[in-house]
Amino acid sequence: MTHSKPSIAIVEDDSDQLHCIEEFLLDSGYSVWGACSAEAFYKGFTVQPVDVVILDLGLPGEDGLSVASLLKSRPEVGVIILSARDSLNDRLAGMRAGADRYLVKPVNLLELAANIDATANRLAPRASANPEVAVGAAPASIAQPACWVLAIKDWVLSSPQGKCLQLTTHEFMFLQQLMRADGQPVPKRDLGTYLFGARAQNGAERLNLLLTRLRKKAAEAFAEPLPVKTLHQIGYAFTATAQLAQDTQPLH
Repeated sequence: MTHSKPSIAIVEDDSDQLHCIEEFLLDSGYSVWGACSAEAFYKGFTVQPVDVVILDLGLPGEDGLSVASLLKSRPEVGVIILSARDSLNDRLAGMRAGADRYLVKPVNLLELAANIDATANRLAPRASANPEVAVGAAPASIAQPACWVLAIKDWVLSSPQGKCLQLTTHEFMFLQQLMRADGQPVPKRDLGTYLFGARAQNGAERLNLLLTRLRKKAAEAFAEPLPVKTLHQIGYAFTATAQLAQDTQPLH
């Protein structure tokens, strides 16, 4: 990502809400276009890719969860779900589908802009994306991405480009649990107990500090973001294809 404003697509079937958000973001200096359905979004994205997609769930035809799931294979694209559905099950479903953020309507537009910027700052560079992967294509047409590898014996994390990073004990344990979860979120409480013990104090804060340091080390070692997603009030997920060194098949 550069320091310029990220480009945005808004997928919302309520035309009044779409135009309200679009006008605010345009006035705030973002490049924005809108779509009223998943089909319209796919057509627009093919012509004009974006950095962040603001996604309603209740769309006509294909719903927002399906769109989020498809975009999960595009690490250079962030997804913010903006929905009136506010139950815990709905929020969990959105995160499991691959959303970076889940905001509940009505949302303060300044808060929305802050979430857009925070999401965009963690994206993989768009230039590193596979240009042959088409959003909206059938799953069978999506090429298998290169794999991150965690070496169990040596405690080394290798990127798809073959660069390596030596891990500390806690860093290795943290990544091992995320990779074994096969892309699903791992709760902070479970991670804290596994890494620091059931009676440890300030487990969540220690996890946040550990991940902050690990992301910094990874950025220096790999020259690309570590594919670990923080799910607010839920936990963490490893969002890229991953493999343990003793496994013969990718975990997902």
